[in-house]
Amino acid sequence: MTMNSPGTTNQPFLVSVVVVNYNCKKWLDRFFSSLRAQTIFDRTEVIMVDNTSKDGSAEICEKEMATWPNGVFLPTGGNYGFGGGSNRGAKIARGKFLFFLNPDVWLEPNCLEELVGYTEDNQLKVAGPRVLDYDSDNLQVMGASGFDLFGGMIAARFDKNPDQLFAIGTFYFINREIFQKLGGFDEEFFLYNEEMDLSWRAWMAGELITLVPSARIHHQGASSGERAVENRTNETKRFYANRNQLLVIFKNARFLLLMLALSQIALITVEAVVGSILARRLSFFNWALLKPVADCWRLRRHIFEQRKKSRLFRQHGDWWILRHFFRLGFGRWTDVKRLFKFGVKIEKAWPTTASPK
Repeated sequence: MTMNSPGTTNQPFLVSVVVVNYNCKKWLDRFFSSLRAQTIFDRTEVIMVDNTSKDGSAEICEKEMATWPNGVFLPTGGNYGFGGGSNRGAKIARGKFLFFLNPDVWLEPNCLEELVGYTEDNQLKVAGPRVLDYDSDNLQVMGASGFDLFGGMIAARFDKNPDQLFAIGTFYFINREIFQKLGGFDEEFFLYNEEMDLSWRAWMAGELITLVPSARIHHQGASSGERAVENRTNETKRFYANRNQLLVIFKNARFLLLMLALSQIALITVEAVVGSILARRLSFFNWALLKPVADCWRLRRHIFEQRKKSRLFRQHGDWWILRHFFRLGFGRWTDVKRLFKFGVKIEKAWPTTASPK
């Protein structure tokens, strides 16, 4: 680990930006320049966590952080996914707030200042920025306003600025003490739905989650144009997405909302059947349905342990969550419309589970 900090090593920062890098070399230049341009850069700690990248980006990150007075380079020695990498960065962070990112973004100059100012002025602990497409001001995601009958997230409407979100859509801004209290990201997830899981726990603990519209970040990962043109998935992605959706429910629901697990299994059964027909491979049925359900059973001890831990901070139960965040509608309706409009290309599973987010 390479570390540089202003003054003494115990000097606190206002915010620690924890960045998980995995083979993101081509995005680093603009990302670094946008961090240096932040209006509160001198009060910001930057922790570059590397999940054993193979494209030379680890060496670039280490060299860059060595020149920053507030920079830290943290190699993990493996690939622990977004949640695992974020947790390792959070353990050494010294900022009052944590902001979790991937490098395929760039931040507008006042992004961090707006996040900090809004949360402090309103005495909040959890927030998310307005996420725009990488090369334009087109709105990409604002988070989820609630969940549907299947436990899936209902996206916040683009024509409104919700003052409260059920779940952060992507990049997470959170008070460091609250993050520690909630237990951080669940590293069993590896990729997909970590934010949903942490958000559900935040609401259970009595915290509020809000959107900060004036904090603007541009994200390459899934612009609307790319989703429409490529419209592809693979068996590994479906495994993680479907398994983790079930894990969120099994971990956080208590009584009534556990019924969402049954409706979610029914939904992914339909997906598995239709996907197998489209892919002309029975293996998709295995990856989309059988493996996710079997892996939840394998993780049953982890689920029970997490449920016990949540009792220590739970303030809101199922009925409260249901009354405030259940939404009529279907969270994956956009995916269904794209399927009928563009079709879908379903690729085989990645050769290893240590795959990029």
